[in-house]
Amino acid sequence: MTDTVNVSILGHEYKVKSGGDPERVRSLSIYINERFKEVQVHRNAVSTMELVTLVMLNMADEIFCLKSQQDKHRQKVTARIEELVERIGNLGE
Repeated sequence: MTDTVNVSILGHEYKVKSGGDPERVRSLSIYINERFKEVQVHRNAVSTMELVTLVMLNMADEIFCLKSQQDKHRQKVTARIEELVERIGNLGE
């Protein structure tokens, strides 16, 4: 089922088709607007395009940092699992 959700981003209204939770789409639009406000306050962006570009760069940086943290965590978990499997294997000897 596809729901149409009305959201406002940077004062522009959009109708977004969502196959998921409409409330999640609304939450995303609120998050995006908050990020725009943060950049406007700290960076004095002069045009909408500059503002959008700076927000996208900030969000991309967040994603890259989170992916890096996730990869490090995955490596630690994998190493720990391998260690435990080895210990279990040594119990039978």
